[in-house]
Parts: sequence; structure tokens; C-alpha cells
Amino acid sequence: MDLIILSATHRSGSTLLQRIFNARKETLIWGEQNGLLNHYQHLYKNLVFYTNTHQGQREKFFNRGEDPNVWIACMTPEKTYIDYAVTESLKVLFDHLYEQNREGHDIIGFKEVRYGEEEINLLRKCYPEAKLVLLVRTPVDVWKSMNGTGLAGNVHHFINKWNKHAAYYLKLANSDPNAYLVKYEDLVNQKQETLEMISEVGFLSIDDIQSVISKKISTTSKSINEQTARLITNKCAQVMRQYGYLRM
Repeated sequence: MDLIILSATHRSGSTLLQRIFNARKETLIWGEQNGLLNHYQHLYKNLVFYTNTHQGQREKFFNRGEDPNVWIACMTPEKTYIDYAVTESLKVLFDHLYEQNREGHDIIGFKEVRYGEEEINLLRKCYPEAKLVLLVRTPVDVWKSMNGTGLAGNVHHFINKWNKHAAYYLKLANSDPNAYLVKYEDLVNQKQETLEMISEVGFLSIDDIQSVISKKISTTSKSINEQTARLITNKCAQVMRQYGYLRM
């Protein structure tokens, strides 16, 4: 994978960014994976739990010259082998999954709206040089858009996800030289600094970017009550201030 768009939540402009990068004919950014890495992370945790919990079985078996007369029901390879197996299997999956229409494209990637720190760490182990474009939108507007598309569920779960992912995205952008933070508002308002960054990352002209932004597709928003808006703002205030959505 060469370029991956990661959105803190749904309805934050990831499809717009996907369309922008795909304006370059040699770039192919695929759509969402329905949280594929969540399952890989679950698999990884299960294996690590077993290797840690049943470490004694493995050590006893091999320390005794592979004695068949010791209990080995849950004997699991060491964590190093688990790390390698999971990352290599994921890379093989992506290589084959995104093989379709690969010819003629020198930048391949995807976008996803469900990944946080654990999943992104797994991605980084697989693709340490991939460009990660991290997308964040002010949470009240996200909730309005989710409300308009029927995606709004439990507002408290949403608040927790936005806070957790947005805070991590900011941290990652400040520590990873191949991670690029984009605020949705700066993108749609065509802030020069943001357009120049996307231009550099995606090998696009400013005109290419602006031509895509000018054509709105599937824009939805539905009003929410003042109480809900206030709840979201109050609960997300600390992280919102770090993004400049609220005054310090």
C-alpha cells in the first residue's frame, strides 16, 4: 500500500479525499473495508493471549527435548512469530485483494473510517513507508451528517470514538513523518496550505483538487437538537481545542 486515507469517523469527507487522489489517473484508492483490520487485531490479541498464558507449556516441551508426555494442549509459538505471521498474512491479503486494475497505477491504497491506534499500528508494521492521510471533522457537524444518513447511533459511543481517534491522529501527525493531518473544514474551504499539502502528497495540481471539490456528491446533513449539540461540544471540548475548533 502506498497511500491510505484514514478518517476519525464516518461522514468526515473521506470519499471526497478519495475522489481527489483518484483525479490522478495513475492513482487508485479503493473504498472502505468494513473494518477488516478490526478482525485482524482481534486475531492477533487472541494469539498473543495464548502465547503468554501458556508459555510454560511451550518451554517445558522444548526444554525436555520435545517430550510427548507433558501437557501441550495450548502450546503456541512465541510472540515474534505471531507478529510476523499476522503482518505477512495481511500484506498477502492486500496484495491479492487490490490486484484488480493494478496495471497502469503507481499509487495503490484505500480509505477507511473505522481505524484507531491499534489498527493503524498494525498498518504501520506492514507498510512503514506508506503515506497516511488522517482526516478529522468537527464532531457536531459529523453527528449532523450521520443523522442525515441514518448512521447516527449511540451519541455517547460516537463521542468516545471521536475523542479517541481525533486525539491519536493529532499525536500521530506530530510524530510520523509520513502521516498528514487534514481538517475537513480546511479542505472544503480550500485553505491554501491544505491544498498544497494534498498536491504534494498525491502528485496533483491545485486545479485538479479544486475541480473535484467543486462537484458535490451525496451531501447530507440533518439538524440536531441543541441539547445534543451541547453534549457533544462539552464532551469533546478538550480535543476540539487542540484542533482549533474551540478557543483555548
